[in-house]
This record gives sequence, structure tokens and C-alpha cells, in this order.
Amino acid sequence: MRVDSCRLCKSLLNKPVLALPATPLANEFVKTTEPQDLFPLEVCPCSKCGHYQLTESVEPARLFRNYLFVAGTSPVNVEHFRKYAVHMVEKFGLRSGSRILDIASNDGTLLKEFAKLEMSVLGIDPARNLAEEANKNGIPTIPEFFTAEYADQMLEEHGKFDIITANNVFAHVPDLANFAKGVKKLLGPLGVFSFEVSYFADVCDKTLFDTIYHEHSSYHTLTPLLPFFQSHGLEVFDVERISNHGGSIRVFVRHAAAVANYDKAMTASMTDMLFQEKDIEKKVEHLKKNIDDLGQALRDKLRLYKTQGKSIAIYGVPAKATTLMYALGIKKEWVDFAVDDASLKQGTFTPGMHIPVLPTKTIYEKRPGILLILAWNFADSIIANHKSFGGKFIVPIPELKEV
Repeated sequence: MRVDSCRLCKSLLNKPVLALPATPLANEFVKTTEPQDLFPLEVCPCSKCGHYQLTESVEPARLFRNYLFVAGTSPVNVEHFRKYAVHMVEKFGLRSGSRILDIASNDGTLLKEFAKLEMSVLGIDPARNLAEEANKNGIPTIPEFFTAEYADQMLEEHGKFDIITANNVFAHVPDLANFAKGVKKLLGPLGVFSFEVSYFADVCDKTLFDTIYHEHSSYHTLTPLLPFFQSHGLEVFDVERISNHGGSIRVFVRHAAAVANYDKAMTASMTDMLFQEKDIEKKVEHLKKNIDDLGQALRDKLRLYKTQGKSIAIYGVPAKATTLMYALGIKKEWVDFAVDDASLKQGTFTPGMHIPVLPTKTIYEKRPGILLILAWNFADSIIANHKSFGGKFIVPIPELKEV
């Protein structure tokens, strides 16, 4: 479905400023090689507030009801959430029994860390397969989409929360105003809403374009978020820059009345971000050129290795791999197979190109000459764990390199 209005302020969108090749849904791994739907992948800025978003909206149930990304499969991810939970407890002086709600809680990896710190935890996630697994593992999880309407039921059954988290989900939400209303209903008087999201300025500066896919309907910067939350009686009072996914932000929000009791002076981090975002249009133009240059360099390299008779395999097929393969022009015939640590993806075919996804051990059985790491944000740990496979590693992002 075509979207013409801003997800933050409802104003009309300008024309697309970045158009990537149409792709299938990034997490729509399949069991057969039947053709799949392709959807436009165009990014537009809002004509009023400057928020960036996709022009195409896909039914959320198709995207999220059965989800194959499992947060707990990556040791790097688990450690990130462990540190995050400790940081939140220390930053806000949480005590035993403080009430934590995680929206889009996945398999409960973050909530497990809060539970270890003696917090009272609850998750909500629309992926029924993941919610079922979390509940089995002792993390109470509601298998539903979070909306302002459903928040009324949650308020009646669970009350308000001291901390509400939403990590790598604020980009996914089709109706951000409705989401913010739901958060406000459930947030305690002095509570904190904290969300992590890919930072669009970093996407542009570091060529992290593979985070652009249909699950991510929005590409966030701080400038339009400030008035958005204010319009809902909430206020951004702090932002932290974090390295997650190549460059993200952790945004802290409170009731406006609660912020009034604290120092409202803008943090140095926020001031610096607002200054950098004044050049966001130039950053987008820079990103487009870098995508073209990177695509040419990677295609030349892979084509050369195939002419030399070397086998090429992919390590890691996260959602971002779909955008990367289509945008950089990687040809299906260049790749012999893919491997992924997530058991739910093993035995499937990648979206659209239908490259078979096999267990990780396959790289030792087939010994490809080249491993193209598309889960590039975990490249260091992948390379460290598989030095003995015997071939070369190629990491395409944030800059093309061989190991």
C-alpha cells in the first residue's frame, strides 16, 4: 500500500530521495523456489518535519506474526542486552521489583537480563512462535501487537511500568502516533521510555543502506522526534549514541511533567546530533554515490573469484542481507550456498534469490574458497570463531575488505 503522509506529523511526503531496487520481504524465507512478491524500496522525507520513511507499507501481520530473527542466537546480541539492562538499573536507580515492559520483546533475551537483576518483567511481541518460546523459558510474554487500544487492556491487567523499552522496533511501527499514545498510558509518573533504533545519519555516513527494508518503515533522526513526542505530552530528555548495528541511538523519553522536575538543558550529545542533522540531505546524496561505488567494487571482486573457479558462500542471512544482495547486484549464480546460525532459517531459501540456507557446519564440509559475511555487524566474532575454515572472508560493509 502506498503511503503519502508522514508517520510522525501526518504532513505530505516529498518525492523519493533514495530509490533502491524492489525486493521481496527481507525475512520472507521460503521452503520452495516459487516466485515471490517484490515491493518498491523508496525513501522519502516529510515536507514539514523532515522525517524519512518508506513510501510502501506492508501488512504487519505478514511481516511479524511468524518471525525468524531470534535475538538470543547471537552472543554479541546477548552481551549487548546484558550491558543495557545493567546500565538502565544504574542510570535510573532501579530497585528489586521495579516493573519493566519490553515491547517487541522477541525471545525475551533483554528481559532475561532484567530478571537476573531482580526486576519484574513482562514482554509483548506479535510473533507467536517467539512469544511461545519466551513463555516456555519463564519470561511472561503477550503474543500481540502493541497499540494504544491494547494498552488499555494491559493497564487494567498489569498497571503502569517504571521502564518501558522498545529496541529495534520504533522503526518498524506503521502508526507511531498510536504507539506513543500506548506508551504514555502505561508509563508510570516518573517512568522512562527507552528505545534503540538505527540512526539515519549513521546509515548515510557509514553506507549502512542494508538497514533499509520493508520492516523498517521509518529512518530516524533526532530533529523530528523532539516535536513528535512533545505533541503527545512526552519529552526526550537524553540520547546516547551506541555502536549497535553499525550506528544507533538510544533515546530516553518521559512524561513532560516529570521532565520539568529535572534539568531540561539539552545534553551535549543531543546538541551535536541536531547540528549534524542540518546536512542530512547532503548525507543522503553521499550515500547514493557510495552504494554505486561499493556495488561496482564487490561485483568485480566476486566475478573475478568465480572466473578463478572459487566457490563462494554467504555467512549470515539477516533481514538486511536481502537489501544488500539486490542493491549491490550480487548474482544468484555467483553464490553456491548460504549458512546461518539461526536454526529457524536452516533448510529454507533466501527471499527472492532462493539461495539455499544450510547449517553453519556446512562450511567445513564443503570448504568454499570465499565466505561473504552479510551479517557484517557480527563479522569480528564470525571470523574469530571460524579461522580454520581455510578460505578468505569478505566483509562488504561499512567498507569492502578481505580477511
